[in-house]
Amino acid sequence: MRKLVIALAAALAATSAAVAAQMEAVIESIDADTRTVVLEDGSELLVAEGIDLSAIEAGATVMITVDDATNEVTEIVGQ
Repeated sequence: MRKLVIALAAALAATSAAVAAQMEAVIESIDADTRTVVLEDGSELLVAEGIDLSAIEAGATVMITVDDATNEVTEIVGQ
């Protein structure tokens, strides 16, 4: 029984680590040096390494994926 509880706890931890939020937003500004984007509503988000910030521009409507564990943007897709 103990092994089953440990296995279930490990599976739950692995599942919750992969949770991400998606949102549609308009980019207000981009700072490639600090790897941040500011959204039209004033929210400032840190962008994970490996995301190409040159592919987006201010004023663009995008779909943003944010990793709930790190609060970093893991994907930005133009609409």
